[in-house]
Order: sequence, then structure tokens, then C-alpha cells
Amino acid sequence: MPRAGQRRRSPPLPKAEELASARRRAIVAKGVLASAGTCVFLVAMVFARQSYAGHPKQPASALAVSPHFVRIVRRNLLQAGVVAPAEAPPGATTAVS
Repeated sequence: MPRAGQRRRSPPLPKAEELASARRRAIVAKGVLASAGTCVFLVAMVFARQSYAGHPKQPASALAVSPHFVRIVRRNLLQAGVVAPAEAPPGATTAVS
């Protein structure tokens, strides 16, 4: 009888049974890994298909503001003095001797 904390030992299996059992476990493990890999691949494929645009649904349009808006902004900046025409530098003068 085993003591507390000790496992009960199963009778030793013949070598052929051990190999057959190991092969069964290996086959099951391969099947689980293949199934998991297939599931991950399919999920990734669905996500990729949903996130990729594929082709434009409408023709592309230019990304530009309207000319009216540009005129208003330029007028406001000129009024505020942020953008103004360049001033000429002072003319060169010579000292009177």
C-alpha cells in the first residue's frame, strides 16, 4: 500500500502498448494543432477581408477647399496683419562728412 503523497504505480506496460499509446497521443496532438491552425487562419482571413477596401466605391475626388473659403481666410489674415505684403528694406544712405 502506498504512503501518503505517493502515487500508486500502475503495472508496467509492455513496450508495444507504450508505443501504441504514444502514437495515439501524437496523432491527437497533431489533429488539435492542425485544427487550431486552421481556425486561426480562417479568422485572420475574415478580418483581412473585412478591413481591406478592395476597390473604391465612388470615383476619387480632389481633396481641396473651396475657393470661397480660401478668399475668406486670406482676407481675415490680411486684416489681422498676420500675412501682409513684404516691405522693402530701407534704402542705403551714406553719412554726410
